[in-house]
Amino acid sequence: MKSTNTKTSLTMGSFVIIEWKFLLFGILMAFWSSLGQTFFISLFSYEIRSELNLSHGEFGTYYAIATSLSALTLLWLGKLADTMSVEKLALFVLVWLIGAAVVFSQITGILTLVIALYLLRLFGQGMMTHVYTTAIARRYTAFRGRAISVAQLGHTLGESTAPVTVVALLALSDWRNLWLGIPLIALFTVAPWLRYLTQRTELQDGCRTSEDRVKNEAVVSSEMSHQWRRSEVLRDPTFWFGLLWLTAVPSFVLTAILFHQIHFATIKGVSMSAWTANYIFYAIFAVFGALLIGQLIDRFSAKKVAAFTLTPNGLACLVLWLSPVEFGIPVFFIFFGLAIGFPHATNAALIAELYGTKYIGEIKALFLPVVVFASALSPMFLGLMIDMGAGLAELMLLNIFFTFGAQIMVMLSLHFRKT
Repeated sequence: MKSTNTKTSLTMGSFVIIEWKFLLFGILMAFWSSLGQTFFISLFSYEIRSELNLSHGEFGTYYAIATSLSALTLLWLGKLADTMSVEKLALFVLVWLIGAAVVFSQITGILTLVIALYLLRLFGQGMMTHVYTTAIARRYTAFRGRAISVAQLGHTLGESTAPVTVVALLALSDWRNLWLGIPLIALFTVAPWLRYLTQRTELQDGCRTSEDRVKNEAVVSSEMSHQWRRSEVLRDPTFWFGLLWLTAVPSFVLTAILFHQIHFATIKGVSMSAWTANYIFYAIFAVFGALLIGQLIDRFSAKKVAAFTLTPNGLACLVLWLSPVEFGIPVFFIFFGLAIGFPHATNAALIAELYGTKYIGEIKALFLPVVVFASALSPMFLGLMIDMGAGLAELMLLNIFFTFGAQIMVMLSLHFRKT
C-alpha cells in the first residue's frame, strides 16, 4: 500500500497520467450508461408518448414500474461484482445493454415499452455504473476519491453532449434509428479494449475480487480491520438514517427534473434549443464539482464531506422556481451540474470507508435499488402532480423540503456514528 507521503505528493495530473487506462475504462462505462439514464430516455418522451398516446403521468407510471423491477433485480445481479473479473462483468453488462437498446427501438405497445425500459434501467443506469464504481472503490485506497471523481466525468460528458446531439439527430432521422445506431458505437468503443484498459497497475493498492482475494488478504486487513457483510449493514442505523437518504435524494430530485425537463422548459417559456444550450454551464460545473469533491474526500474523508453534497440539489430547485429566465436558467444549470458532480465519488467512497471493500459488491447492491426506486418514483409522482395541475412552485417545493430534510438526517447520522 502506498504511503501517506506518496498520497499527498502525487498531483492529480500525475495520477491521471499513470492511471489513465483504468480511468478511461471508468469514463467509458459512465458515458455509455447514458443509454439507460433518465436524462437520455426523457429526450424521446415526446415521441414515445405521441406514438403510444400516453400522458405525462401514464408514461411516468410505466417508467416507475420498469425501474422498480430493475431495482429488485439489482439486489441479486449486483453481487456479481464480488465474483467476476472486471473485464468479464463489464462485457456481460455491455452486451445486455446493447440488446436492451435494440428492444427499445422496436417498442409497439405498453408491454414492450415496460420490458425495454426494464432492461435499459437494469443494465444502463444500474449495472454500468455499479461495475466501474465498485471496481474503482476496491482497487484504490489512497487515491479512491480522485479516481472515482475522474471516472464519473463520463456521466458529465454524456449528460452535456447527448441532449444537444439527440435534438439535432431527431431532426434528421426517426428516433427508432437512433436507438439502433448509437448502441453500436458503444459496443465498438468499449468491448475491444476491455482487457487492455482493466489491467492492474502499481497505484491500485486495494484488494481484488474473490478470484484472488486470498493473495491480497494483507491488503484488505491493512485498510480496515473489519470487513462488513450485507446482513451487518442492514443492522447499522447509519445505513437507514444516513446513507439511504444520501443516495436517494440526488436520484429523486435530479431524475424528476431530467425526466420532465421539456415540461419545465415550457413553463419557463424557454425553447428546447435554448434550454439544451445551457448544458454547457452544467458540464463545466459538473466537472468542477467532481474533481473538487474527489480532492476533498482524499484530504478530509468522505464521512466529513458527504452531507454537504446534497445542498446543490435544493439550490437548483430554488433557482429554477424563483429566478427570472435570463438569470435563472444558467444559474440553475450551474447548481444542477454541482448536484450531479458530487454524489458518485462521495457515495462510493463513503461505503468503502464505513464498510470496507472486501464485500463491496454485495453491499453496494443494497444501494442500487435505492437509487433506482427513487428515480422510479419521482417521474411518476411529479407526472401525476402535473396531470392534476400542479405548478412549478408545488413541484420545486417538494424537492426542496426533501433535500434539506434529508441533509439534516445525514449530518446527524454521520456525526453521532461511533466508528
